[in-house]
Amino acid sequence: MNFVTTSFVIFFLPVLCIGWGLRRNYKMYTWFLLVANLLFYALAGVGYLPFLLFIAFINWICVRAMERKGRRKRLIMVSATVAAHVFILAFFKYYEAAALGLVELIGPSAQWLVNPYLASWVLPVGLSFYSFQGLSYTIDHYREEGLAPRSYAQVLCFLSFFPTVMSGPIMRESTFFPQLRTSFAGEEDFPEGVVLILSGLFKKVVMATYLQSHLVDGVFAAPDEYSSAAALMAVYAYSVQIYCDFSGYTNIAMGVAQLMGFHIPKNFDEPYRSLSLQEFWHRWHISLSTWLRDYLYIPLGGSRKGNRYVNLMITMIIGGLWHGSSLGFLVWGTLHGAGLAVVHAWHRLSAGWQVRNHALRGLGNVISWVITMHVVALLWVFFRAETLTDALAVLGRVAEGASEGEGFPLAVLVATVWGVLLSFCGTKLYRWTVRGMSVLPWAVQGVVAGLVVAFIMNLGPDGILPFIYMRF
Repeated sequence: MNFVTTSFVIFFLPVLCIGWGLRRNYKMYTWFLLVANLLFYALAGVGYLPFLLFIAFINWICVRAMERKGRRKRLIMVSATVAAHVFILAFFKYYEAAALGLVELIGPSAQWLVNPYLASWVLPVGLSFYSFQGLSYTIDHYREEGLAPRSYAQVLCFLSFFPTVMSGPIMRESTFFPQLRTSFAGEEDFPEGVVLILSGLFKKVVMATYLQSHLVDGVFAAPDEYSSAAALMAVYAYSVQIYCDFSGYTNIAMGVAQLMGFHIPKNFDEPYRSLSLQEFWHRWHISLSTWLRDYLYIPLGGSRKGNRYVNLMITMIIGGLWHGSSLGFLVWGTLHGAGLAVVHAWHRLSAGWQVRNHALRGLGNVISWVITMHVVALLWVFFRAETLTDALAVLGRVAEGASEGEGFPLAVLVATVWGVLLSFCGTKLYRWTVRGMSVLPWAVQGVVAGLVVAFIMNLGPDGILPFIYMRF
């Protein structure tokens, strides 16, 4: 179910009101929230529900089975659980591509692998996110033997939490369960939650949808029909589109959860103000980057054991492949890994250097920002394009310097610049807006919120496109 629909409003308002009345009864509220979570997920596709139930089951049963077992048996159990998750994700993301690749490599004798029934299966909504969330639950219990195991209903409630089940952020057990038992929505949660929802709606409905429909989709579908300037503008525009789309989803998820009394960890922290790729990944999709750090990069040895550059490459390649089977995702992850390796090497080389002149330091920061912004923007082309050939076609059109072809509306330039500025001052703008809302009476806050929603929806097109990360 898309957050930007009337259906979600009809679902959410009763859940919010009933939930407020039940929060003081932990058991009743847990069961009520679980039913609401499963109903929300079933409305997205009832056929996907068994996968959610199964992922919750294998993580629950693994943690139960690890109780009072030796280290070796615990390792075997957690390894089997990780393998099960990897198999399920790999099947849905790579089965069709792998089968077609084998047919092309081996010949008609492998045609039986292209099973029309299996190839037609669609990736269950949110599988990539709640699988990682389930793994964090199991691995944390493996690492900390003193943690008390949860009931199956509690684990399922954790994985299916409806504000985050579709596209994250990926939560940890230590974040969710204490709030499930003790957290209540306070006076400050209403204006903060409402402003988060309004900002998310604006980013998605106005910014992301406009850039996508007025330039990005056209250039990536047929780059030769556009001038090189328009193709370059589309590269910048997509960088803003994906930021507004995904951070917009996150803002709405955080706002919805906060109205219910849950505080979800921040997933974006003004990423386009970063001065290096390393800083970018500290600010972009924070829940995924920290998951990869804690459960992959550090277990591989991190920067302390082995070759840190190899560990970085492995982590980012897997991060790219997590998104899907397209070669573009592999290239995107690989190049980000290579870029991070270069940044780490540069930091080690320049560790003893100090620039005391403020003007030179400021100039260096500007140069670092320009380089980082352009590297990130150009690598997004591989992420966005349907195929590697399409990505190279867009980049080739940019490099041609051709003046013939369609241009781009001035409003696209304005929206793109505004999107980058949001990544510099979005936090301050949010705080100022919350302060302004907080001084108003509750009834007035509700009226203002309703008027702003109506204004935003009026600015947007008739049909709102799905959020980008819903397909991962």
